Amino acid sequence: MPRPTAAGIRVRISPAPLPQETIIIDRRVMILAGTPDGADRTFTVTTAAGLIDGVRALFRAAWDAAEPLDAWLRRSGPQLDPADRVILRSLASGLTDEAAARRLGIPLRTYRRRVAELMRQLGSDSRFQAGVQVGN
Repeated sequence: MPRPTAAGIRVRISPAPLPQETIIIDRRVMILAGTPDGADRTFTVTTAAGLIDGVRALFRAAWDAAEPLDAWLRRSGPQLDPADRVILRSLASGLTDEAAARRLGIPLRTYRRRVAELMRQLGSDSRFQAGVQVGN
């Protein structure tokens, strides 16, 4: 599976807590989502150019201060040996446990135990997430 950056998607990780969700469409329409308050949530839609430009400037400042995904993954990820990376690539590719264990030449129970340990190390919620999180 290609990394998001290989598909032209740019991802950055920001340490700043940015609780608001914002959508800007063609630099002409903006939708701001309010903070969820129980079951109620408000949304504001605007076409006010000055307001949109201001939010875009704030986004640009946060974007410029954020770290590119690849750099963040290299810096913050656990130290993995080559065998761990092979297992993670198997997870990302969608191989069944049986097929992956057979390909690696290890018992199925050993493979599953190593997957569980890698997921714990990476803080992943799913096996596929663990595979994609580290990538190639």
